[in-house]
Amino acid sequence: MFRTWMAACCLAALPLCAFAQTAPSPLPAKPVRLVVPYPAGGATDFVARLVGERLAKRLGQPVVVDNKPGAAGALGAAEVARAPADGSVLLLTITDSQINNTALFKALPYDPQKDFAFVTQIVRSPALISANADLPAKSIDELRRLAARQPASLSYASWGVGGLGHLAGESLNRELKAGMVHVPQKGEGPVVTDLLSKTVSIGLSSVASAKQHVQAGKLVPLAVLGRERSTALPQVPTLRELGFTDPFYDTNVWLGVLAPARTPPAVVQRLAAEIRAIVAAEDVRPVLVERGFEIMNTTPEQFAGGYRAEFEVITQRIRAFGIEAQ
Repeated sequence: MFRTWMAACCLAALPLCAFAQTAPSPLPAKPVRLVVPYPAGGATDFVARLVGERLAKRLGQPVVVDNKPGAAGALGAAEVARAPADGSVLLLTITDSQINNTALFKALPYDPQKDFAFVTQIVRSPALISANADLPAKSIDELRRLAARQPASLSYASWGVGGLGHLAGESLNRELKAGMVHVPQKGEGPVVTDLLSKTVSIGLSSVASAKQHVQAGKLVPLAVLGRERSTALPQVPTLRELGFTDPFYDTNVWLGVLAPARTPPAVVQRLAAEIRAIVAAEDVRPVLVERGFEIMNTTPEQFAGGYRAEFEVITQRIRAFGIEAQ
């Protein structure tokens, strides 16, 4: 009797087992394109390639990193906003393209608040203010004195007009009364290149992009943005420690993954779960931290909530600085 009952249970369970084994993935069976709206060589590109390689293994399908720089990240973001909403095209970007650009472009070809689904914020990246190795200023105080002796002779580079690097750099420029010329670039990789070639006086980039050059003595770190020092460059003071009080100096840039707005919730949750598992893995988390990133690893819901909270703060500051939409 017992054997008969057990056999019946097993037979009843077989359809469930078969369903579990053959249930279709919510993702389409084709390569995933991970669009990075900034040039190769920057922090965003590094994270995309680190995550993309492992995501391909977890999904069992190719993941291609596609750099689409231009228009402060707007070109790549717009392409993803128009892409099929099935999880096959994703955007790995930073704060700027999803917040700052709304105040910078009169006719932005996408709506950051409506055209995307939030997947996960992977890391935040403290911004570093560095000087080229030949500049006779090895601290913010020395930079202030240099600007006083040689007014309007200095320049600062950022990763784009209206980006957080530009806003923080311009705020510092005004506080120091330095008269520095802004040199906007199409990403932080070119900012570091400018510093290494000594074509600009100082530059704002992520700690992640500049760290190796700081350690090699090719760049001179002056200060970091954020409420706390960077764990990757703990010897570098924050601007707040140095007596600067602009709230913008407390900000960091996040790097996150988004999908087109109509992507099914099941796909968004699957992608978030896979990427968050990658970021938390023992062979990935230390690499990100060592590179200079601070781990975030948010859920889609946490990402959406944080985004809404900072949207108004940043766009108001852009208008206060009189940065005109293009």
